[in-house]
Amino acid sequence: MTDSNDIRERYKFSAGYISDYDDFRKKILNKTIIPYQVEFQPPPKSTRKICWLECPYCYGASADDNAGDRMLRDVAIKTLNEVIDGGVKKVIFAGYATDPLHSPYLEDLLEIAIDRGVIFWFNTKAIKVSDRLLELLARKDIQPNSYMSLSVDAGSNEVYNTFHAVKSKAKIYDKVLNNTKKIVESCRKGNSLFDISAAYLVNNQNWDESEVLTFIKDFKGAGCDLLRFTFPQPPRATPLADGIIPDSSDVAFAIKKLTPIINNSSINRCKVMIVDADSEHDIFFKPRTKPCFARWIYPTVGYDGWLYHCSQSGSPNFRPMALGDLNKAGFWDLFYDYDTQNFDKYMTSCGQKMDETSCRCDRKMHVTNQSVINSNVFIKDLTQVKNLISLKNI
Repeated sequence: MTDSNDIRERYKFSAGYISDYDDFRKKILNKTIIPYQVEFQPPPKSTRKICWLECPYCYGASADDNAGDRMLRDVAIKTLNEVIDGGVKKVIFAGYATDPLHSPYLEDLLEIAIDRGVIFWFNTKAIKVSDRLLELLARKDIQPNSYMSLSVDAGSNEVYNTFHAVKSKAKIYDKVLNNTKKIVESCRKGNSLFDISAAYLVNNQNWDESEVLTFIKDFKGAGCDLLRFTFPQPPRATPLADGIIPDSSDVAFAIKKLTPIINNSSINRCKVMIVDADSEHDIFFKPRTKPCFARWIYPTVGYDGWLYHCSQSGSPNFRPMALGDLNKAGFWDLFYDYDTQNFDKYMTSCGQKMDETSCRCDRKMHVTNQSVINSNVFIKDLTQVKNLISLKNI
């Protein structure tokens, strides 16, 4: 279990992925760059929908799954081993409109990550938790700073079902809470260094004070190390449901309302925080920040077995800008397949494809791309994209 004060730093969207910008540039142009992290988005069984929930705020709700492509277990395992062999120290298990815990081979990937000594992170709704997963999370050889972030967004079954568009009266909130208790119990029983946080996306369907207080009481009681309140981003290429995606005035109102509750709820064992990256970095409803360097920082293995630029582009919608098909080539062959002799042209082409496919940066990539732009280290390499930079990429 990591100190709760340290855990909060990872969610402030100001954590640096790049310590030396000159070195970052040289390694990209010399093709010696190694990603800060690689995300894997393991799919559910091939006969199932990518996700049975219909959350109106979901960025991946527009995922084109008509092809039904699913990454095979052997391809996922081969790719994970290649990633670790190449020197990557951190892997993420998450999803683009998917949940990693619904994959039939997630535990196989997790066991490899633990056996090989890499840091791993989970993003999940924790609706499904297997006995094998609990056994793995109890292992004492898990690397420090590994963690799981649980997406909850409610303090009752009724609000959970409304917020996630569940069409039944299933008690899913209760199930997630119970699964969280199981995860915490397994980790503590094995003295695992793994830590657990729970997230709450705020909007006018769930910001009632009693709902918030119940969530805090329940998940603090379940043993979470951190409770995090934040706000949904606009989903890609889908109509915005009224009130689901807060604007700047909504966020300001929510922060004013929630801050006293949060300040009174933090204890040493479990910290409670609210994150407003959109206001802090002025990125409300901003689609992308270009030129984009995500492919060298956290490329993503999509649920369809293709390698993509980032976690926000891990579906067939974005194949025109994908790095390639992992069924036909290895991870590092695809990762290093770019033109350094015509780097300006390559980056301009990438930017055009991003516009055409309507990709959207997540908050950390907005901030990271802007930090690279502000460093000016690529200013001589990217003469054709100067206009993109000066226009602030709106």
